[in-house]
Amino acid sequence: MSKSSVDGTGFLNIYDRLTGVFNEIFDSRLLTVALIALEGYCVLFTQRKFPMRWMYFVLFGMILLLFVTLSARTGTRRRVSLHKGMMILWFSLHGMMVLSGLFYQDWLPESVSLLICYPFTFTVFASRSDDATFRPILRACVIGALPFLIASWIRVPLSPAYPGYMGIFYDANCLAMSCVVMATASFLLAYVNYVEHKLGLMLLDCVLGILGFATLVCTLSRSCLLAFCGVALVLISSIIAGTAKHPKRWLAAIAILVILGIAGGIKITRDKIWQAYEEDYALAIEVSHRDNVPVTLPKPEERTLTMDDLTSDRWGIWTEIVHHITWNGHETSVIREWVAKDGAGDRHFNAHNAFLGIIYNNGIIAGLLLIAYTILATVRAFRYYWLHRHKSPLACTPLAFCVVFILVGMFESVYAPFSVIGCTFLLVQAPLWRSNLEDRGE
Repeated sequence: MSKSSVDGTGFLNIYDRLTGVFNEIFDSRLLTVALIALEGYCVLFTQRKFPMRWMYFVLFGMILLLFVTLSARTGTRRRVSLHKGMMILWFSLHGMMVLSGLFYQDWLPESVSLLICYPFTFTVFASRSDDATFRPILRACVIGALPFLIASWIRVPLSPAYPGYMGIFYDANCLAMSCVVMATASFLLAYVNYVEHKLGLMLLDCVLGILGFATLVCTLSRSCLLAFCGVALVLISSIIAGTAKHPKRWLAAIAILVILGIAGGIKITRDKIWQAYEEDYALAIEVSHRDNVPVTLPKPEERTLTMDDLTSDRWGIWTEIVHHITWNGHETSVIREWVAKDGAGDRHFNAHNAFLGIIYNNGIIAGLLLIAYTILATVRAFRYYWLHRHKSPLACTPLAFCVVFILVGMFESVYAPFSVIGCTFLLVQAPLWRSNLEDRGE
């Protein structure tokens, strides 16, 4: 065992003692079903946005995660060596989150589940063949989200009109998060089936990916559109660098995606800003007529573009977080300092940034540890892909969802144990926890 690793077999032994006879009851063929239930539950959370008390929501998620690990653990008895750096950062990060929960108890449920439950999931998955783990995870990402998208298409006609298509979801951004996970997983499976010469399945996955991407575009969510274009750019570039026989074709595909992504982002941003200007001015006129006061707000064409305009008020939220950093966080995820300064009244805004969200909720130390863990995980995900690029097309899975998590996380608070993006990001971490990235569990 290398000096940079620790013996993770102890985690497996503890897990086997805790689960006991249940390990023998579950069949590995149930893994895909268990993962679909978990991913579907995460999409339900995203669709409804806090459909129940937070503690109960986390508890049910932990039960589903237990079913996943019970299915995955069946018949595996191999030794596991875990990377010391990943473990130290993980337990330090979530130890600090638990410590902040001792001051503000609302943070305890998710902090404890992250600290205790996911390391068992990582070690159980790390003791398996990675292909046998990645494939059901990707399939679950598609099947878990698909019923919600179908229900949205049936009940609400698909339209790219402002302020964005939301279907049956709480808001357009929530739908977009599910779409980016589904579309990414679909196109990854299409690539896998192309390499394996399964053309029928490849076409099916391409169709599902296109449907997911089309819905994503209609949501007008810039953060998720950026994430999808970013993951496409990173993966296609990696494939070109590592395996492509016809790099010019792939480079042309990259160029088209980048151009479409930039054009779409500019148009969506321009439309959203102009619509906000018009709504603000219309409201000012209404108040002027009602209260007989002069209109002080400039006309839309006279407005000056600001960072808040470009980021849909996020810039002001982020600056208030930076000005109110503490070591142990805050009682609520609502950025009350920004609400008070902006005069937002009852409009409750969170950080709209995964990393600043942890800094605000759980303290500066936890936030910096999350940044460090994400950087290390992404570096190891790229190295994992590079080592196995000729062995399996599924090797790009951890890198794909690290990129999705980072790019969406820059604009949305998605680091939670059972948010659709957070959970998927965590499920693919297992091979990155191995001390030896050349090991694929085979």
